[in-house]
Amino acid sequence: MGSGAVPIVLVFLLVFFSWQTIYSANKDLVRAKAWKELARRSLPFGALLLMAASLFVVRSFEQGSVLLVWMVVSGVVIILASRFSMPPTEREASKAFRSGNFQKATELYRELVEKQPLARNHAFLGAALGASERLDESITASTQAIKKDPEYGLAYYNRALVLRRQNKKDRAVKDLNKALEVDLPRRFRVAVRKLLEELA
Repeated sequence: MGSGAVPIVLVFLLVFFSWQTIYSANKDLVRAKAWKELARRSLPFGALLLMAASLFVVRSFEQGSVLLVWMVVSGVVIILASRFSMPPTEREASKAFRSGNFQKATELYRELVEKQPLARNHAFLGAALGASERLDESITASTQAIKKDPEYGLAYYNRALVLRRQNKKDRAVKDLNKALEVDLPRRFRVAVRKLLEELA
C-alpha cells in the first residue's frame, strides 16, 4: 500500500467506526421507527461520509492550499453536524443534569417527553426525577420508558437505582438482570454488574 492510500484508508476507517458508534447509541430509535430523529443523530456520520467522498476530488489537485481549505471546511462541517445532531432542549437538559441542576433538567426532559414521547426521553426524565428525590415519579417515568421499548436497558437500570434507594432489593435485582439481557451501553453494563455484586 502506497503512502497516498493511507489517508484514504484512515478516513474510511473513521467513517466505519463513526457509523458503528452512532448505530449502537441509537438502536432504540430504530426500534421506535423514529427515522427523522435517527437521521438527525446521523448528521456527523453524513458529514464524515461527505468528507470521505470529497477526498478523491481534493487529492487530484496538486496545490497544498486546496488540501488545507478542504481540511478546514470539513472540520467546520463536522462540528456543525455534531451541534445539530441533538435537539437543543436535550442538549440543555443534559447540561443541567451534569451540572447538578436536577429541577431544570426535569423540566426540560418533561418538555422533551411531550414533544417526542420516545423511550429514551422517558428514561432521561426518570433519571432526573430520581436525582431530584422524586422517587415514585421516577419509577413511573422509567416504567413508561419500558412500556415504550422493553429492550431499552437504561430504563431498567434507572428504575433499579431508585428501587434500591427504596430498599426494594428483589425488584432492583430483577431490573438489573433484565438490563443486562437487553440493549444497554457497555459503560452501564459494568455499573450494573457492580451493583448486582453489592446487592448479592
